[in-house]
Amino acid sequence: MSVRGKWSTKRFVALGMLALVGLLGGLTYWSITTEIAGAIVTSGRVEVESNRQIVQHPQGGVVSEILVTNGDRVEAGEVLLRFDAVLTESEFAVTEGQLFELLGQKSRLLAERDEAGDITFDAELIEAAKTRPKVTELIQGQSALFAARLASLNEQLSQWSERSRQIDNQIEGSQFQLASLEEQTALLKQELADQQSLLDSGLTQASRVSALKREAASFGGRIGALNSEIAQSRGRLAEIEIERLKLATSLREEAIRALRELQPREIELRQNRISLLEVLDRLTLRAPRAGVVYGLVVHTTRAVVQPAEPIMYIIPQDEPLIVRTQIPTQHIDQIRLGQPATLRFSTFDQRTTPEIFATVANVSPDVFVDNRTGASYYTAELRPNEGELEKLGDLEILPGMPVEAFIKTEDRTPLSYLIKPLANYFNRAFRED
Repeated sequence: MSVRGKWSTKRFVALGMLALVGLLGGLTYWSITTEIAGAIVTSGRVEVESNRQIVQHPQGGVVSEILVTNGDRVEAGEVLLRFDAVLTESEFAVTEGQLFELLGQKSRLLAERDEAGDITFDAELIEAAKTRPKVTELIQGQSALFAARLASLNEQLSQWSERSRQIDNQIEGSQFQLASLEEQTALLKQELADQQSLLDSGLTQASRVSALKREAASFGGRIGALNSEIAQSRGRLAEIEIERLKLATSLREEAIRALRELQPREIELRQNRISLLEVLDRLTLRAPRAGVVYGLVVHTTRAVVQPAEPIMYIIPQDEPLIVRTQIPTQHIDQIRLGQPATLRFSTFDQRTTPEIFATVANVSPDVFVDNRTGASYYTAELRPNEGELEKLGDLEILPGMPVEAFIKTEDRTPLSYLIKPLANYFNRAFRED
């Protein structure tokens, strides 16, 4: 080979080495000075910020009417479905009937206690009688019973009064007889005194004086008997008055005792009625909030719903939407509140759908475990920035849509991406026993 050829080869080798050194130097400079935006790529789904509303029933029952289907928009308080109320309504009717019967008795007993001439019925009973013939019959029955009991009492009092009047007449007659006997006795005593004076003068016979004395003694006995009879009659009058007072107060005392016995029963019936009214009200299932019906599990009448079983869900439409993502546990140290993120909705055409910028709004304080895979993860809530969802135009975001999220981490140089795995490896290697 000639000298000229040797120099030509060396020149190309030198140029190659120089180019290699330049390339390595350029790559080194680029890896040291250039920063690449890092991101944690994770998947999630769209949710309503306040979560879906579960619609349940505490007692369950047999469905009698279904008024909504999946996808229906409902307002708060709107009827969703009704349960069969036959048994509960029957029990309620029996309980309310017993309560109205008790209220009728109570009104009558209050009138008897207060010795009123008529019954003032409970206002609740009067109101119910406007639409319920049986309640009207109940009021009429209690009024008739009150009138009959009052008439019976007055009749018995009248009989006692008649007996008192008869005894008063007997006493009056005895008093007339007593007055006559006393007058006759006074005359007889005067005649006896005159005859005794004549006997002392020897002008009359002793038999005549003795006869007058016997007659005077007989009058005295008759006067005593009349006084005793009058006293006995007055005693009977006192007894009759006591009986009249007892009779007059017996109805009142009976009413007081009956009212005392009715009170706990009334409390029990009222409480039972309130409980049954609540049960009847709950048999009409209403929407707890406005939203869209989702996940309806009952589709036919006469279906049986178990207590506390989810019947449907209501997805609120007036609540902000968020994206809930799962963060692998090894990346949780790179997640913080306020961290920017980018959202891609995989449901839509990626060529025409813009990316949505969001912010980390919440991070779970502890890990969750996937029951299927056993993997541990944290959850993060990403809230779209104000005005970002408007970039989607007519595209509708619905809860449950899948989302691909890129959570921005700190910027790093390419050299750090190469060195960090090696540094971690050697760090663990030098710590092994």
